[in-house]
Amino acid sequence: MHTLRKKRRNLGGFSLIEALVSTFIFLAFMAAVFSAVNSSRGFAGVQDTLAKMQMDSRKVLERIGTELRMAGWLDGPAVGDPPLPYVFFDGNAEAPYSICGHEPAAQHVPATSPAFGDVRELVFRRPVDQDGDGLLTNGTTGEVEWSPYYIAYALITDAGGVNTLVRTEDGVITDIMARYVERITFNTIYTDGSIAMNDIVITIYMAKPTPRGEWLQTSMSTCITMRNVDDAS
Repeated sequence: MHTLRKKRRNLGGFSLIEALVSTFIFLAFMAAVFSAVNSSRGFAGVQDTLAKMQMDSRKVLERIGTELRMAGWLDGPAVGDPPLPYVFFDGNAEAPYSICGHEPAAQHVPATSPAFGDVRELVFRRPVDQDGDGLLTNGTTGEVEWSPYYIAYALITDAGGVNTLVRTEDGVITDIMARYVERITFNTIYTDGSIAMNDIVITIYMAKPTPRGEWLQTSMSTCITMRNVDDAS
């Protein structure tokens, strides 16, 4: 009889301590699984965001390149004025191109980031068919017909605090090219002596904040060769 009672006690189930330990182990396991799944989703989200930023960079450079290939060196409106294309820094465009100037864009990323630094924007003019003959050259003189507007690619900070690349004509925005452009640089032979005379090197730096307060960053560069050279005066 004593042996039977002992066996019944052993078959009676888990003790309270055993149940608590089992529950703790189960919860720890589920927390580890949840953390792994959450991290996996976060990593996938970061990769998707970076891929979109890189796609936006590529599209912007293609659009800019299409227009800038038709640009070329032009004398300034008066003797001694800087020629076009004209590179200006941090919104500070000097006369006679001051109409393209603006407040400098904000800097959000740490100073150690490649996306931190001066913004180099560009003023230029492009050929247009002014006499309506279907050509970009004057039917009488054969010279390139240039747009009367000063076109600029500039980086501004919008009302929401996001750095936005815009295209302007005489200071009026005609196109929003891309948002979350932390920095952009246009370099010509006047800003970098290693660049060929008719080339413009463009580097775009994208930066987007994460919910954790970090910054996802990517950059892309290209070199554009201008096709036209003329005298604007």
